[in-house]
Amino acid sequence: MPPAAAPTPLSEAAPERAGSGRPAGGSVDRRLIARIPSLGAYLAAATLGGAGAAVLVVVQAVLLASVVTRVLLHHVPLSSLGPTYLAFAGAVAGRAACLWASEVAAQRGSAALVRTLRRDVLEHALALGPSWLARERPGELALVTTRGVDDLSVYFGRYLPQVVLAGLVPVGLVVWVGVEDWVSGLVLVAALLLVPALMVLFGREATRRASRQWRRLSSLAARYLELVQGLPTLRALGRSGHGRREVAASTEALRATTMGTLRVAFLSALAMELLSGLGVGLVAMLLGLRLLDGTVGLGTALAVLLVAPESFLPLRRAGAQFHASSEGRAAATRLLEVLATPAPGRGSVSGPPQGLGATAGHRPSRSAPGAHWAGGPVLELRDVVVTYPHRAEAALRVDQLRVDEGEHLGLVGPSGTGKSTLLAVVLGLVRPSGGTVRLGGVDLEHVDLARWRMDTTWVPQRARLVRGSLLDNVRFARPDAADSEVERAVHVAGLDILAARLPLGLDTALGEDGMTVSAGERQRVAIARAVLRDAPVVLLDEPATNLGPEARLELEERLGAWAAQRTVIVAAHRSFLVPVDRVVTLPLGTPHPRAPAYGTASGGTASGGTASSGTASDGTASDGTASDAAVADAAVADNTVSGRSTGARP
Repeated sequence: MPPAAAPTPLSEAAPERAGSGRPAGGSVDRRLIARIPSLGAYLAAATLGGAGAAVLVVVQAVLLASVVTRVLLHHVPLSSLGPTYLAFAGAVAGRAACLWASEVAAQRGSAALVRTLRRDVLEHALALGPSWLARERPGELALVTTRGVDDLSVYFGRYLPQVVLAGLVPVGLVVWVGVEDWVSGLVLVAALLLVPALMVLFGREATRRASRQWRRLSSLAARYLELVQGLPTLRALGRSGHGRREVAASTEALRATTMGTLRVAFLSALAMELLSGLGVGLVAMLLGLRLLDGTVGLGTALAVLLVAPESFLPLRRAGAQFHASSEGRAAATRLLEVLATPAPGRGSVSGPPQGLGATAGHRPSRSAPGAHWAGGPVLELRDVVVTYPHRAEAALRVDQLRVDEGEHLGLVGPSGTGKSTLLAVVLGLVRPSGGTVRLGGVDLEHVDLARWRMDTTWVPQRARLVRGSLLDNVRFARPDAADSEVERAVHVAGLDILAARLPLGLDTALGEDGMTVSAGERQRVAIARAVLRDAPVVLLDEPATNLGPEARLELEERLGAWAAQRTVIVAAHRSFLVPVDRVVTLPLGTPHPRAPAYGTASGGTASGGTASSGTASDGTASDGTASDAAVADAAVADNTVSGRSTGARP
């Protein structure tokens, strides 16, 4: 975790996210409304409801003034004003109905916004993949998609309709007042003209402070989650107090920023109240003086006096909702930034090549027919280069690699040579910076990645376990799997031995992220998921890293028959767990324009790849380090312990 002595708010750590105005690509309002077509209709309905309520305010004022005038000046009996009473009651009921309809439309629009935004952000984050998520801060993303979206619903559901009403209602009411009494109309015009100046003055400062507050709140959320997740490590290193001081410093910074934001909000509200109070008071004073002078009638004066406060009401409400939705506006920029991040799209080919679905022969219906290579390669990589931000050297360079249908390919090489990156490229989780990745002769960019992943299973180095039982974690790969299929997967992965030792067997809870299981047991759960998924293409990333020698031998025996009819790519330092047809050695990344091509562990060049790793005759690389061929030989030797050769599968 970063030092506690100098907590860096998100605004300083990532200034490109600090924008609070109008992001590139149009205003926040238009970009979000474009994402949610129904939102515009809800906003229009809410605005029309508010406008209808304003019209009925004038009707109420006129009817009430009429009743008072006729009773006080003309001595009309109250019993004879029944129709006027009914009209007044209808105006009150109509105004209530308009306000209710406006509120319902605003709430439904807000609900649609929250539902759509959260779904879109989650789906887009999944489409961006682990490589993007690894560069983000989970606490900040969680805050944006929860509290940020909720605050944004206030902005769209309440503030935007009030902004429209603030531009329409005062104008209409002032015109009516001017027609009834031009003096009062001029006073209201003069007072209302000062309101936009105050709104701009306080609004800019409030926006700036709200953006700063949101960045610090996001930073605090991210820091707190990182502290909780890293607490065991901090405790082990004696640094837990350091993390607490860091969170405390971030909390104090947020408190100070929040108080500054509230000061601006209260000053803005005070200024609006004073201005509207002075405007209405001045109108009332002039009307009283002119009533005494006899230059204005009582009915007109009463009606104008009742309508005058309503001229300021939309502006006051807009100002109040502006501050209430300030965090939502600040979060909107971040949300749109996430949604604007390019992700691998859905290709024009509806599914993986037809041969892929027939490889395993179990559930070919999962894949829609696409390109058919008729025995051609499942995978081809040419001149592929993968680079990561803030990293000088390429994480992966592949001149040429070909994997045929049903082939078992082993990837070896020192740490950092790109074995995991290559598997991520095959899954479409990482976009190459250059080169071509083809699936059955079709460029991976044009293949529907979701359908391609349906026919692919992946065992990562550290599988993520969900909160639940051991059985829940195995079924996570295929919730609809039959009990017999689950039992088979549990047996193949050796989890039946583990379940026999647990108090509740497969129903034993594993805790948060499998905190009660060892690293080797976690790996077995990941292998069980792969077996249960029953996909024709299998990607294994260091599957035996956390397994002991006896466990590796046991899994090799159990996995051999299961992997026999599948296309398998396995990256490993020592044991592949499954027999492989050939081994490809990955060289270390190099900053040079062209890296040496792949070598093999079996001597010479393997089919589908080139070998130019630059090894010397003594088994060392030209720079004096251990050669990649030596690492490959170690992996091959480890896989022949059980009597199987990597060069030929039984």
